[in-house]
Parts: sequence; structure tokens; C-alpha cells
Amino acid sequence: MNRVGKYAMEKDMDETELLKLVFELPEKDKMVMWSEGYIDLVIEKLPKYGQDILVNRKDKWEDTKAYYQDQLDNILSKEEMKMKMKRERKEFALFVMENYKEFQSLLFLCYDGYLKDVDLRKFVYRRSYGTRKNYLKNNKI
Repeated sequence: MNRVGKYAMEKDMDETELLKLVFELPEKDKMVMWSEGYIDLVIEKLPKYGQDILVNRKDKWEDTKAYYQDQLDNILSKEEMKMKMKRERKEFALFVMENYKEFQSLLFLCYDGYLKDVDLRKFVYRRSYGTRKNYLKNNKI
């Protein structure tokens, strides 16, 4: 939990100070609050006139999460995927790595039956901020 979330949990916190802390946060840290699931607490503690700062972003991220959920559902509804999920994990892993590398973390969670909403939020976060590292690593900049 970042310092804004910790401050929002304090009993004697000041709304204006919290608003100031939210303004100072970079976009990445705001998305961390959403992906870890405590952004609603922060929004609730903000003054009414400042809540839309995070509400608009949260709606955008929720839309992105719904987009990836739809893509995942489309992949899982394919007959070939259903057949592979009934087979051994090794065969399933090879199929996923060959055909759906982008979604492999989510597909393995589905295979094991452990996919949760928080996993999708963290996937959206990694897609937004994790790809830059791969780009830099691959191009040796």
C-alpha cells in the first residue's frame, strides 16, 4: 500500500492533505491503488469536489479490464482451448506459450481454477507499465 492509501486509513487524516497527496501521485501509483484494490477507500475519503480525479481513471481502468476479460472469455470459449484444458498441464502449457503468450499468466490461472478479479487488475497494470521494461531490455538501450 502506498503512502496515500496509508494516509487515507488514518483516523485523523485531513481531506485536503489527502487531495494534495493524490495530486502529487504519478499515474503509475494511482493505478497501483486500483490494481491492489484500495482505491475505493481513498476515493471515499477524498472531498466530494476532488473525487472525480480518481473516479474517471478508475472507470477507464475498469473498461480496460473488461476488454481483457472479454478477450480471455473468447479464448476460453474456443473448442481447441477447451480440449487442451482437459489434457495434461505440460501439453496445455506448450499450446498456450505457442498461441497465446500474451495471456499465458491468466490462462494458467484459469487452468488451475484460481482466476480472480484482482488477477485481472494486476494484468492490466502490468500491460500498462511492464511492457516498457521489455522494450528497453530487448533493444539494449
